[in-house]
Amino acid sequence: MIDGNIATPHRSSYGRWKPSRRPYWARGRTRNLAIALSVALLGAAVGCSAPDESTATAACSPVTGVTDDTINLGLILSDTGIAANQVIGARAGFDARVLSQNEAGGVHGRKIVYELRDDESDQSVNLAVARDLVAKEQVFGIFSATTVSTGSAEYLNKADVPVFGLATEAAWTNYDNMVSYLNRMPSSVVFDTLGKFAKAKGVQRAVIVATPGSLTSQAGAGRITSILEHSGIEVVGTLNYAPALTTLATIGRQVRQTGADALFAPVTGDDFVDIYQGAVSAGADLKVGLGINGYGHELLARKGAMMAGAYFYVAYLPFEADTVAQQTYLDTIARYAPELDPPDAQAAIESYITTDLMIKGLQAVGPCPTRQGVLTALRSVSAYDGAGLLGAPVDLTKGFGQSARCLTFVRVNTGGTGFGVEQPSVCGDPITGGAP
Repeated sequence: MIDGNIATPHRSSYGRWKPSRRPYWARGRTRNLAIALSVALLGAAVGCSAPDESTATAACSPVTGVTDDTINLGLILSDTGIAANQVIGARAGFDARVLSQNEAGGVHGRKIVYELRDDESDQSVNLAVARDLVAKEQVFGIFSATTVSTGSAEYLNKADVPVFGLATEAAWTNYDNMVSYLNRMPSSVVFDTLGKFAKAKGVQRAVIVATPGSLTSQAGAGRITSILEHSGIEVVGTLNYAPALTTLATIGRQVRQTGADALFAPVTGDDFVDIYQGAVSAGADLKVGLGINGYGHELLARKGAMMAGAYFYVAYLPFEADTVAQQTYLDTIARYAPELDPPDAQAAIESYITTDLMIKGLQAVGPCPTRQGVLTALRSVSAYDGAGLLGAPVDLTKGFGQSARCLTFVRVNTGGTGFGVEQPSVCGDPITGGAP
């Protein structure tokens, strides 16, 4: 249940990722060239990673998890269990951003170190490892890369521990100590972005497929339903797909029989591709088949032919944009977490962005950080750009863990070999209800 203590971030093992000699995603650039980049260039280019000249002062009052030269965090990761595939790359994104910051001088002269725990995709284990990190390891804060953070949310809130990470549960809206730039499952104001996209594609009737037993998937199905209906699109059915119990032919036939011209599936990327392929093979006449998860070249490499014509969306700029900030991200991953190949895993990018946000808060609070001070500092940020990786800035003064107002949609080409970007990005209007 609990990994051995890790004093500093490292990249010796990522479990499901294997090192390769050269990432095909590198667009002709070799990994050796990325690794040879100077520390000075990395420090100047990474958002919020410029060397911090100020140092910790002896006048600071004692704060849990903070020493003169370190800030100790806990990283809770679903490294095993049913949620593990949904957070592949999350640790790599966290490590890359932390290690690049440390090499650039840390935060006010302090290096960020962390203790790693696996919550096994189980809420009760999530609570147990959170208690261990707070009570025994005396961490300053928690980075959460899991879909079961609800298990420890109330405990960490009562303990006044700041939590940063991947927001996929309503807890990220309900507890004001939980910080993310994006919440996939908000319980308050959301936007009709998905509905606007569907309407623009001529969608009239939609079917939604979810995973039985997954609270996140079921909640996502409900929120997608509310958004589509708000946009005047009829939801003609909500189906359940359990890979161990349902064949692709069966789910495909069920989708076709609904008469839907669009398929939405708040499931894992692998499950979406299987559902989509089943529907296409069964003759479903779909104008849109959209996966909530799955954008990235790792899935494309394995199932590209089955994905042809499918849509995905991201709340950050897709890598086809080839921006300076994206090149910096790729170089940083290649230098500090080369085990992640290809490096465009969705959880890795979102962890990298959220870690950058955490560092921004630590920098803004000054040389004497406090738990509440970091949260207060971040609540004053009105235009966070995600180290240049976001398509539109996020206003954190309106609350942490909001739904994304602007989304960029991509479509797999007919050969299943790459993504085409739908232009322009779609920005929605606020509604009440839920979000995908």
